[in-house]
Amino acid sequence: MNIRLSKTKYLNGLQCKKLLWYIYNEPEKIPKPDESTQAVFDQGHLVGQYAKQLFPNGVEVDHTKSFEEGLKSTQELVIKRSPIFEAALTYKNCYARADILEPVGKDKWNLIEVKSSTDIKDVNYSDIGFQYYVYTGAGLKIDKCYLMCIDNTYVRKGGIDSHKLFKKIDVTDDTKTSYSKMIEKNVAEMVKAINDRNAREIGIGNHCNDPYECPLIDKCWSFLPERNVFLLYKNKKLPMTLIKDGILELGKIPEKIELNEKNQIQVACEITGKPHIDQDKIKEFLDTIQYPAYYMDFETWTSAIPMFDGSSPYQQIPFQFSVHVVKEKGAKPEHHSYLKDRTDDPRPEFMAKLKEVIGLKGSVIAFNAGFETGIIKRCAEAFPEYKKCVTSIEERIVDLLQPFRDFAYYHPKQDGSCSLKKVLPVLTGKSYNDMEIGDGGTASREYFRVIFTEDNKDKDKVRNLLEEYCGLDTMGMVDIIDKLHALTKY
Repeated sequence: MNIRLSKTKYLNGLQCKKLLWYIYNEPEKIPKPDESTQAVFDQGHLVGQYAKQLFPNGVEVDHTKSFEEGLKSTQELVIKRSPIFEAALTYKNCYARADILEPVGKDKWNLIEVKSSTDIKDVNYSDIGFQYYVYTGAGLKIDKCYLMCIDNTYVRKGGIDSHKLFKKIDVTDDTKTSYSKMIEKNVAEMVKAINDRNAREIGIGNHCNDPYECPLIDKCWSFLPERNVFLLYKNKKLPMTLIKDGILELGKIPEKIELNEKNQIQVACEITGKPHIDQDKIKEFLDTIQYPAYYMDFETWTSAIPMFDGSSPYQQIPFQFSVHVVKEKGAKPEHHSYLKDRTDDPRPEFMAKLKEVIGLKGSVIAFNAGFETGIIKRCAEAFPEYKKCVTSIEERIVDLLQPFRDFAYYHPKQDGSCSLKKVLPVLTGKSYNDMEIGDGGTASREYFRVIFTEDNKDKDKVRNLLEEYCGLDTMGMVDIIDKLHALTKY
C-alpha cells in the first residue's frame, strides 16, 4: 500500500493505531461526523478565514484540481515569496498543508498553525511538529513556529479586529528540539501498523477520548454490558481499574472495593432497583423556596467570532427564555416566554423581557443555576442598566440541581447523571426522547440556521419546536418540585 500520512492521520495514529488501521483499510466502518462535530469543523473554517486577513497579500493554494496540482502550485508560490495559505509539501511518507507560511528575510519562512480554541493543547504541539518535520524535510528553511489561537478577552467594538481576535504563541524551541524529533520513529510505527493484516487489538482507555473522542468508541466499547461500571458518578479512574480486574457490571462491584458515599448509593440502588430518598435533605432544600417562585431556563448559542458589539469569542449569547411562575405553593403555573426572531443582538430585548417577568421577591429556580446566572451577569457587563435586576436574581437564585447533586434523591435509571434530562423522566415520566429538538446543542444549531442562514423555510416549525423544548425545561422543574413534595409528604 502506498501510504501517505497527513497531519490529521498522524494525530489519529498518535491517539490509536487501531483507528489509523481502519482509516486506511476499512474506512467505510468509521461513522461520519455528527452534527455537533461538524459544527466544530465549521467554526474552525470560519476562524481560518479571519486569520488570513492578517496577511492581506497572502495567496491560497488551489487544492480542488488534483493532489499533484496542489504540490505544483505550492512550489510556484514558494518562489514568489508571498504569504501562502494551505501550502502543500511532501516528505517521505508524509504530507502537510500549513494554515499559513509567512516569508521571512531572503529565504526563510514562519510556520503558523491556526486553532479555533482559546488555549493551546499538547496535541497542537504534535500537530505543528509534524508540519515542521515535513517542511524542513522538503527543503524549506523554517525560522519561527507559531500556534495562533482565539483570545477570549477580546471584546468586539465595531468590525472584527483580527489583530485583537487572535493571540500568537511562539513554540519554536519546543517544536525544533522536541516534537519534531519524534516524527520519524512515530511515522515508521504507524506505517507498520497500517500494513498489518488485521487491526491491532488495543484495549479501551483514556486514549479513547484524548485528545478527541474516537469515532470507533461504539465498536471498541461494545463488549461492555448496558449497566456497566462507567455509570459511576464522577469517578473517572476506578472504572478502568475494575475492568482490568474483570468487573464490568455496576451492580456486581464487590463490597471489598472502596467507594465514596455517592457511588455506594448508586451500587445499592442498582442492586435493589429502587431509588434512594433522603427526606430530611429534600425537606431542607424545599424550605429554601419562597413564593412566588420563578422557574427559569435559557437557550443560547456561541460563536468563535463574536457577532455583536460588546461580546467576546465563545460568549454564550441568550436568544430564548422560558419562565413558569407559581404564585403560591400548589398554584397553577403561569407561563412566560421569549424567543428572538431577528438577526440583531438579542441581549437587550432578552434582558428587558426577563426583567418584566421576574418579580422583585420570591425564589428564582434554575437547574444548574450557575449557567443562567453566568449568562445574565455577562449581559449586565455589556448593558449596565440591568445590573440591579441581575443582582436581585442572584440573591434569590435556587439551584434545583442541588438535591440531586447531593444524592438526596437518586434513581438507578439516572445512569449516574444528575442532569435534568435524566432526573425528569424518573420522577415525572416526562421525556425529551421523542422531541425533534430535545437538547441544547440541537436548539442552538437549529435556531442559528433558521435565523442567520438562507436555509430557513421551516422557520415557523423550528420556532414552535424551540418553544416546546424550552417550555418543557421549566414546566419539568415545576413537576419535579411537586414530586419532591409528594415524596416527603411536605
